[in-house]
Amino acid sequence: MVSLEPKHVPVCPMDSKRYERLYAFNQNLDDQMPEDPDWKEIRIRPGMDEEAVYRLLPSGPDFEFSGYMTKSRIRYFKGDAHSTGMLMAKPCTYHSHPTKNQYLADIPSLQDVHSFLFYRHLRTVTVGATKIWVWDKTRATIGTVRKLADWMEANHFRVVAHFMKKDFDTWQARYVQKVMHDLGWVWPDTLDDMDAQWPRMLREAFKIKVRVFPRELGVNPG
Repeated sequence: MVSLEPKHVPVCPMDSKRYERLYAFNQNLDDQMPEDPDWKEIRIRPGMDEEAVYRLLPSGPDFEFSGYMTKSRIRYFKGDAHSTGMLMAKPCTYHSHPTKNQYLADIPSLQDVHSFLFYRHLRTVTVGATKIWVWDKTRATIGTVRKLADWMEANHFRVVAHFMKKDFDTWQARYVQKVMHDLGWVWPDTLDDMDAQWPRMLREAFKIKVRVFPRELGVNPG
């Protein structure tokens, strides 16, 4: 069935009620927000091309933006240099990477990948320095989400306790690395390899639909 929604609005790959039941494993922790975000909006004109919509998304040199898209609006707020909160139960979310370090800005973090699988959003868009990438959950991705749910049921509390005891300051990063390794992620040897290989790796390892667009510089409403 062809969707009549704008192309930037994602379609759930399964029955929505089944999807909600699947995500019971994350205990409704999708929304991780700062205390008082300063929300701003950008209007999406009717009939806009999907890529043109994504090129409206703001970014900054040394801080992140975060937000979500509806049929007609981009709602976003400014975060800090390393992270922002996000309403990750929204169907289409977005965040930007600080563009000052172009090399790192154009590579997803492992936390980004984990968050896409762990939270309910169907699509997430990331704005780098020269690239914009779009991740979608498909029927195949749902299999990865089920593997994550099974892993958490079997290992979550034990692994959290282990890493908190080992190094409290870094336990969250170590936890994510452990989860993703057990799900099949293998780090490339160099950042150059990561830059070249990550779209294929996400498709093969986690069955995420990956699209990468060149970014048109100069379009920066933030």
